[in-house]
Amino acid sequence: MTSSSSLKVLAGTHGGDLSGLLSSMSRQPAWQPFDARLIAFVSKLSQLMLTSPGIREFPELAALGHWFRKARLLDLAKRLQQDDSRHIRIGRGLAFHLAPANVDSVFMYSWLLSLLAGNCNVVRLSQKGGAQQDFVLDILNQLGSQEEYRDISQRYVLLTYAHDRKTTQAISEACMVRVIWGGDTTVQEIRSIPLRPMATELCFADRFSAAALDAAAVNRLDGKALEGLIHGFYNDTFWFGQQACSSPRLVAWVGSPDDIEKAKVRFWPALRAEVSRRQSENSAGMVMARLGALFEFAGAGIGQLPPSTNLQDFPATLDLLGADLQPVREIHCGNGLFIQEDLQSLAQLGPQLSDKDQTLAVYGFTAADYQALVSALPPRALDRIVPVGEALSFDSIWDGQDFLRSLTRLISLPH
Repeated sequence: MTSSSSLKVLAGTHGGDLSGLLSSMSRQPAWQPFDARLIAFVSKLSQLMLTSPGIREFPELAALGHWFRKARLLDLAKRLQQDDSRHIRIGRGLAFHLAPANVDSVFMYSWLLSLLAGNCNVVRLSQKGGAQQDFVLDILNQLGSQEEYRDISQRYVLLTYAHDRKTTQAISEACMVRVIWGGDTTVQEIRSIPLRPMATELCFADRFSAAALDAAAVNRLDGKALEGLIHGFYNDTFWFGQQACSSPRLVAWVGSPDDIEKAKVRFWPALRAEVSRRQSENSAGMVMARLGALFEFAGAGIGQLPPSTNLQDFPATLDLLGADLQPVREIHCGNGLFIQEDLQSLAQLGPQLSDKDQTLAVYGFTAADYQALVSALPPRALDRIVPVGEALSFDSIWDGQDFLRSLTRLISLPH
C-alpha cells in the first residue's frame, strides 16, 4: 500500500494502495451503534488484553481493557438508546483518527468508541512506536485473523507514515469525521487541511490540569489512609511521566497557613518514598527538562524553591509567586515537577483557570466547595472535577465532548 513511501499498515484491513483502501472503506455502510458483532469484538479484545501475561507491564492498558468490558458496553448502549425513540442512530461513516505521540493508549478509546458507534476507521499512529503500541497491535492482529471477526477487521485500519501533508489530505478528503489528538501546533496544522463540507471534527489539543487538596483533611489521615491518597496521586501523575493532559502539574493547597505547612510536610516526603519504591523513570533527559523549567520559572520570577529543598528532589516542587497561571502552562515540562500555591478557599482557584485547564483532581472538599468553585470559573474553564486517583480514568464524555453522540448521526422517522 503506497501513498507515501513510509506508509505501513499495522493492523486491520490490508491490500491495495491508499486510494483503493479509502474508496472501499468509504463505501461500506455505517452500522447502528453497538451492533452485536461490534460488542463481541471489543469485549473479546478487552478479555484478551486483561488475560495476557504481559498486561502487568502496562497498568494503563489494563485500565483500558477493564473500561471496555462487556458490562460497560451494554450500559453505554442502553444510555445511548434512551433518547432515540423517534430516530434511527447510525455511524457517520469513515472516521480518521490521528493519535498522539506522548500517550500511546489514548487513541484506543476514541477509535474503539468510533467502531462501536458504527463507523469504519482509519487510525494514524506515531512512527515512534513503543512497547505499549506493540502489545496492542499483537492482540489486534491475533483477533483480526479469526474468521468470526473478519467483518469487523475490514472496518478499521491502523497505519503509520511520516508527517506527510498529501497523505493526511487524502484521508481527510475521504472521511466524514476527523479526530485529532495532539499539541496546539499539531491541531492547527491538521485543521488547515480541509474536510468534506458535511464532515465534522473533534480536536483534543494541549490542556493543563491541577490538583486541589484540603490541608486539614490531609492532616486528619492516618498512615494507611495517607498511603491510599499518595497511591492515587502517583497514578494520576507518573503513569505517563506527567505528560497526559489530565495529569496534575499544579497543586493548590487549601486551608490555614499552619494546616497547609503541616500537610506539605506529610505529603511530599510520602510521595517521594512512593516514587522511589516504584522505581519511577527519571532519565537524564527528564532531569535536564525539569531543571531547565525550574531555572526558567525562577528567572521569570514565577516561582521559588521551598525552604529545605534542593534541585535533586524527585519529584520537585516550586512555590508559585503570584496568581497568573498562563506562564506556568507555557513553561511546565511535566517530568515530576509540581508548582504549588496556598489558598484560603477552593473558590479562589476559579479565576486563575481558563479554557486551557481540563481536569481538577480533588481531595477533602464538600459539594458547597465545588459549587463555589464552579460559580467562580471563567467561560469554558475546566471539563472535569474528579477524586484524586481518577485523573486518568477515561469517560465517553471527554473535554466536554460526548464521543458516542458526536460520532453518530440521527435519521428522523415519521411520527
